[in-house]
Amino acid sequence: MLAALANAEKTAAEFYGAKRVRFLTGGSSIGIKAAILAAGGDVLCFSGCHQALGEGAALAKLNLYECDTGLGTDGLPNVVAAKDVAAALKKFPDVKAVFIESPDYYGRVVSTDVAELIKKSDKLFFCDAAHGAHFAAHKDLVKSCFARIADVCNLSAHKTLDAYTQTAYLCINHPSLAEPIDTALKNLGTTSPNYMLLASLETAVESAKKYDYDRLFDDVAEFKKQILCLPNGDFTRLAVDAEALGFCGKELCAKLAAQNIYAEKCTGRYVVFIATPHETSADFKNLAAVLKKLKSPDGALRM
Repeated sequence: MLAALANAEKTAAEFYGAKRVRFLTGGSSIGIKAAILAAGGDVLCFSGCHQALGEGAALAKLNLYECDTGLGTDGLPNVVAAKDVAAALKKFPDVKAVFIESPDYYGRVVSTDVAELIKKSDKLFFCDAAHGAHFAAHKDLVKSCFARIADVCNLSAHKTLDAYTQTAYLCINHPSLAEPIDTALKNLGTTSPNYMLLASLETAVESAKKYDYDRLFDDVAEFKKQILCLPNGDFTRLAVDAEALGFCGKELCAKLAAQNIYAEKCTGRYVVFIATPHETSADFKNLAAVLKKLKSPDGALRM
């Protein structure tokens, strides 16, 4: 069984372009905590980071410095930019690692110049890519796939791939981190992992290689011609602008649910959907038609 697992992890590493991959049955949260435990010192992060970073810092008894990137005109935290990293490192020069999130819940991605800056700073580069497990499957996404660039990168297979809830991949590219991360995973995890979960991690990679993401790209592009969405770098993440339809996010989400259409998330302004190759062209046409039908006649925001 150990040999089978090792082979499956090797195949996943090849898919993501990483030096090694570990299969996780405790979600990305465990991977994040393991990375922090292996960091060997204080960690820098930015607005909107996952709560697992704080939990990992508490376990490791180190400082987690969260720097504010400010709010954009859309009401969301600004995506971290190179200037934010430069300013943060000037303020906290002794940190051992920099943790960024890319993509975020809205499909927004961090520019590659941020990764280059962190690498040049001689700090460990950790990436929370929980929402980007599918990035290696399409040519327009792979350029933003930090699984092959970051020293450590976690990917939640259950969010966007065909894997069970609680499954994730942890990509490790820094040779000195492999052993301490494996030790941390043993200390954090169970000696009796669910092999159904492990098997789903293996098959999810094989499925991702075969799915027609080009067709999905075209369907999403057509949808966005009709429905205003938040601009982002991940075409599979649809953040529908509820205000443009005359609603707040919560109200639009409720109206869609009344028609058996369920969103992933809603905020004050946006209703978020995750598009996968399992959705058909007809599904996107139906969603667009329903949204246009629901649109407030006067276009005014109704709270």
